[in-house]
Amino acid sequence: MANEGYFTITLKATKSGATVSQSVSKRFNMTGAAMLQGTQSIGTTAELVDFADISGAPQAVLIQNLDATNYIEVGGDSGLTVFKLKIPAGFAQIVTLSSATLYAKANTASVNVMVTAIEI
Repeated sequence: MANEGYFTITLKATKSGATVSQSVSKRFNMTGAAMLQGTQSIGTTAELVDFADISGAPQAVLIQNLDATNYIEVGGDSGLTVFKLKIPAGFAQIVTLSSATLYAKANTASVNVMVTAIEI
C-alpha cells in the first residue's frame, strides 16, 4: 500500500500589519510497520528518548514539549554535540533520524514530552 503516512507543518505570524505564512505537506510510504506514541519524563541530564519496539531508525519523529515553562534540547549524542535542537515549552518539532539514537535534556526541571515515532 502507498501513502500510509502523512504530515502537515504550518508556520504563520502576523505583526505590525505584516504576515508571513508557509505550509508544507508530505505523504510517505512505510516499508516498516512499527509505530509508537507515548509520554516520557525527561530530566536535566541527557537521556535516551525511548522508541520501544522500533528497531530501525524511526525516520518520522514528532516531539512535543508538554511543559508550560521549561525548554528541552534534543541531539544525536549524550553531550548534545552531534546536533542540537531547542524545543521551547509548549512547542513541537518533527525530525527525521538516520539512527535510532536520540537524546533529550530538560532545562531547570524535568518535563514531560509526547513522542510519536514512525518507522518508514
